[in-house]
Amino acid sequence: MALLSSEGAERISQLVEKAEAESGGEISVTIISESDDYAFRELLFALAFGILTYVLLVVFINPLGLLVNKLLWNVSSLTLPLLMFTISFTIGAIFYFLFQIPSLDRLVVGRKRMAEAVRRRALRQFVEAEIFNTVDRTGILLFISNLERRVELIADKGINSLVVPETWNAIVAELADGMKKKQTEAALTTAIKAIGELISVHVPRRPDDKNELSNKPTELEKGS
Repeated sequence: MALLSSEGAERISQLVEKAEAESGGEISVTIISESDDYAFRELLFALAFGILTYVLLVVFINPLGLLVNKLLWNVSSLTLPLLMFTISFTIGAIFYFLFQIPSLDRLVVGRKRMAEAVRRRALRQFVEAEIFNTVDRTGILLFISNLERRVELIADKGINSLVVPETWNAIVAELADGMKKKQTEAALTTAIKAIGELISVHVPRRPDDKNELSNKPTELEKGS
C-alpha cells in the first residue's frame, strides 16, 4: 500500500524542486513502511509467552486435570499434555499476531534496535540511490521510516561540513514529532523548506547546475 497519495507525492516533488531552485544542493526523500522485518524478535517474544503459559499450566496441573475430567467423558493419558500444548501454542500464536500491531511492535522490538535498523537502511539507501554521486557532493537524504517513527538525515560532505549537527538534529526532531502526531506530510513540508533555506545559504547555485537526483519521493517496500 502506498504511504503517500499520488497528490501528496506530487506536492513533495514540487517542494523539493522549489527548495533546490536557489542552490546547488540536491534533496532526496525516501519513505519506507518499516526498515526491518523484525520477525525474529516478534517470534521470540511470542515463544516466550507460549512457554510462560505452559509453565503456568504445569503449576496448576491438578486443578486443570480435575476440570478436564469433569468436562470430558473419555480422558486418556495424552489428553492433558495435548491440551496444555494446544493452549500454549494458541497463546503464542495470538501474541505473535498482536505484535503486528505497530504500537506493540515498537514496544517489543525496542527503540535502540529500531534506531539501528533505520540507520542501517538509510545508509544503504544513500549508497543504492547514489546520493553521494553529485558533482559537488551536496546530496541530502531525508529518510523516513513509518513504523519506527524515525527520521534519518544524511548529508554528503560537500554540505555536511558547512552545517553544524545541531541544525540537522532540529530538523529531524521536528519531523519525527510531526510523525508521532500523524502529521507527516505537513512536517515533511516544513523539513524540506528548512533544508532548502540552508542549502541556498551554504551552496550557491552554479551557472551550469542541473538536477542530478529525482525530486519525486521514493517509496520502499517493508523490510526491502
